[in-house]
Amino acid sequence: TSVLLCNSASRSGQSCDTVTCRDSLLFAKKTELCLEINVANISGLDDQNNETEMTDFKASVVAFEVQKNFANKFFSNKAVAKSLIDDTSGNLLDNLYKLLYVFTKNKKDSEKTTRNIIKIAIKIGMLQRGDKFSREEKTNLVQIQKNLRTVAMTLISFYQVDHTYDRNFVIKYLTELETLLKNLISNHLTDKSVGRVEQIFGVVKTPEFLDSVYVPKKNSEMREIMGVVVSDLNCCLEAGIL
Repeated sequence: TSVLLCNSASRSGQSCDTVTCRDSLLFAKKTELCLEINVANISGLDDQNNETEMTDFKASVVAFEVQKNFANKFFSNKAVAKSLIDDTSGNLLDNLYKLLYVFTKNKKDSEKTTRNIIKIAIKIGMLQRGDKFSREEKTNLVQIQKNLRTVAMTLISFYQVDHTYDRNFVIKYLTELETLLKNLISNHLTDKSVGRVEQIFGVVKTPEFLDSVYVPKKNSEMREIMGVVVSDLNCCLEAGIL
């Protein structure tokens, strides 16, 4: 190749060094352009993958699988056949998954936490429908529902009203809710289910997670998704689900 370049240069009256230098610069520019295009393509693919991972989780599908499996193991009648996760609850859980995904940057961890929420909610609902709770446990369940409603209203208020966020207040109520849930299910479900409750609260009651949602400008993407979650929480409250 170098011989051909030198012969061509000689015929055109140019030196071999001049042609070689010019070709080297041209090659370098082409290489740089290709690298820029590849980087842009890779970045675009990453964005697409992230968007897909954020939207391909469907709470209603998971809830159906959990409810079916639990019913087959523990119930023999049709009292628990009706779905325990309606569209309103499903939307809330879908958007909660997105919030967790943005926080963790990990699809597997986000799915694990959301699935655990669904599993615990479904199992408690089915135990209630199957009349498996004692009178005392039913009283405790009412207290859990009250605490859950208080937490939901608090999360909404802290989002909608500036300068009202109180991290310790939220953690206090979430810790109480965790204890009540573990006490309720410990006589009916396995230690694995108790561990699921601990895993859930081990994420959502951490200062880092709460601050990422409520501290201005700490995480703008989480803040935006939380606006949708707040809307879902309001819908659940209005529908009497919470």
